[in-house]
Amino acid sequence: MLRRIFLVVAVVMATAGDAQAAPIAFGPNDVPTVFFINKSDDHNRVDYGIRLNEHCAPTGDDAVFPYWREFEHSPPVRTHSLGMFEYVPYGFSEQRLVHRTSTGGDQIVRLKQLARPILVRTKKLADGHCEATAYARVGGVEGAVLESVYAKLAGAMSVEYIDVHGKNPATGAEITERIRK
Repeated sequence: MLRRIFLVVAVVMATAGDAQAAPIAFGPNDVPTVFFINKSDDHNRVDYGIRLNEHCAPTGDDAVFPYWREFEHSPPVRTHSLGMFEYVPYGFSEQRLVHRTSTGGDQIVRLKQLARPILVRTKKLADGHCEATAYARVGGVEGAVLESVYAKLAGAMSVEYIDVHGKNPATGAEITERIRK
């Protein structure tokens, strides 16, 4: 029995390594980075992109996706999917399409480790390209533009605090909210 458990764990670990190496393919209308999470232990980060159709609307309930963007040991900057266990700190507790229009749409996501809804609004620009902007409560400002989240690590499996970075949509002023863990 112990041997069988060891074999299952070995297969899972090997599969997770293979999944992590998979490069990210972007479609012609996708927005590669809507917001990102970086951390104190290196220069790499997890970016959140969104898959969009020809009308710049989210493709479905799982349109927002996380992936690694590796800046260390570059150039070139490399991208790859998250490993199986990385969905705990960087994955979603909720994601759904709110609505689509002929020139964009709205997607709601909640990250497992950031207890607030994030609205990703997409639109088609005059030049035909797609744009996506994330909105969330930041520093008490509802509907702030969410730019990034910084995690100050306290150890291999713990976080001391996170800083949520955004902009006030009315004034353009930078906003930072610190959340102690």
